[in-house]
Amino acid sequence: MKTFIQKIFNLNADKHSHSLTAWVDQLEEMSDLNALQFATQQLVQLINPADDAETLALQQQYDFILNLEALNFSRLEKLSTQFSSVENMKLELENSICEICYNYFRQTYIFQLKIIEQIAEHSKAQQVIALNTKADHLTLLVARTLYAAFNMVKWRMFSQANPPAKVWLQINVLYRFSAQRALLNNTVAVFNHASMTTLSALFVQIYMLGQLTHASMHKYQLEIATRVISALLSRARISDKFTPEHYLFCIDLQQDAPAKRIRDPHPSGSFRYWELDELEKLLTVAVTVSDRGEIPQSLALAKIDNVKKLNETLHILLAEWKKTGYVRQRRKITRQASSKTARVESGINEICNQVKQANLISGSLHDGLHQLHPLQSHSFDERLRLQTSLRSNSLIAATSGTLDTWMITDESPHGLGVRVNKYANILARPDKLIGLMIENETTAIVIGMIRSVKPTQGNQLRVGVQIISHHPSWVQLKRVDNNEVFANTNTNAEFQDNFNAIKPSSLDMDLFSGIYLPIEGGLSDTSCLILPKIYYRANATYSVTIAGVAQNVKLGEPIESHDDWVKLEFPF
Repeated sequence: MKTFIQKIFNLNADKHSHSLTAWVDQLEEMSDLNALQFATQQLVQLINPADDAETLALQQQYDFILNLEALNFSRLEKLSTQFSSVENMKLELENSICEICYNYFRQTYIFQLKIIEQIAEHSKAQQVIALNTKADHLTLLVARTLYAAFNMVKWRMFSQANPPAKVWLQINVLYRFSAQRALLNNTVAVFNHASMTTLSALFVQIYMLGQLTHASMHKYQLEIATRVISALLSRARISDKFTPEHYLFCIDLQQDAPAKRIRDPHPSGSFRYWELDELEKLLTVAVTVSDRGEIPQSLALAKIDNVKKLNETLHILLAEWKKTGYVRQRRKITRQASSKTARVESGINEICNQVKQANLISGSLHDGLHQLHPLQSHSFDERLRLQTSLRSNSLIAATSGTLDTWMITDESPHGLGVRVNKYANILARPDKLIGLMIENETTAIVIGMIRSVKPTQGNQLRVGVQIISHHPSWVQLKRVDNNEVFANTNTNAEFQDNFNAIKPSSLDMDLFSGIYLPIEGGLSDTSCLILPKIYYRANATYSVTIAGVAQNVKLGEPIESHDDWVKLEFPF
């Protein structure tokens, strides 16, 4: 007599399945992205067959999906590593990779959920509870489903998008399915080369990954975080009994939400809890070891080779998940509701140009450029024409293809809340420097730093901007301590845009632009410079001209550096 597992998987299925899955053999010859796209298309057809003749038997579905995932595992790991390590990827390529990888995991996830649904239906109909031979099959199937869900959530976080609707409710149903069959504490290797873990740990892993959606992590930090989670969270015990001294995070099985920190305990029968004391100890040790520039032994097999980036990520995880000393981020000053638009620029050279345009219109550069274009020697009409020319050039710059229009929804002297289209020209990323020209305030430019990015509905992002300066000034610099020649800059073009009468020959090609940030109450205690990284040399002497005043200054070490710029103190 066949066992239950043989019945539901139908081991003697028709051999027509080979024609439905023969395409798998073609994947090896394809490029990574093409292979994933092709596999996704075929999965959609298998999930939604045109007729019953194109349906695989249950055992064939099980064998097929496990084989397909094993086949694509390495290429997906490679794509994820490469994707997360490139900081300034073209928007089109970034969106394409995210969509392809997400859609693949989405379809494998749905495919496996449908298998589990069929198993649950068979089990209910036949009232069979035997778990001996069935447990290994089901444990691996649930583990692979969670693997697909984990990566599906990760790729949505990469693209700054919310997980698909009801995915957490589906995972909660999967948890109930596993708990009812006593599978949670079963050990499993998700893939042949992977370390052993338990289903409980895999559930906690994906719940905790979802909890990081508010952390506004860089791509590389998110990738490292997933590896740390998988490596250090290999065991977990989930409980339905709440004890405040033990448990820090929980889920509500009736809510479409990931893990949340317990603040005001209101125990409910639908809540599930777990402790992270062991994880906190491991993270603390890992932080200490990585502070010394070493990879912790506990992460030796996690394939993380950049100690500095690992250390950054570990500090974030420990700050988010520690039991004592957790500080919830709150604004010191309440923001006021607003409804303004701002033209936003990124890239240090573009922001320098934007600051100069604003300074020219406001007149703050007139004295410094008096000899180049002496305004006071002209008649009123001539000065009016010049001012109109400056505003026109500023308007042209403001409508260039690199600019975006962002909607300011709330503001304070220290920060802005902004609504941004997900597919905007400027990628909204944490620690990105931006310049904002507020509508109807063409002389008012704000320099800010993106600190948080959270997805909302309708391909919109909620972006938190920390204001660095309300009163930036455009400056010119030139290195003077040796004969090193910098590459040609856009200085000629910059001046021609604003002063058509200036001849290119009158400009020094070694000059480059920067931004001076004065002391501002509540924002900064010292004045600073922001410079293009390509021109900066620590402890070199530069001639710095601010508002017509030049001085030679030896520039020290930067206090902050990202992308294409450096920031350093500059007491002027």
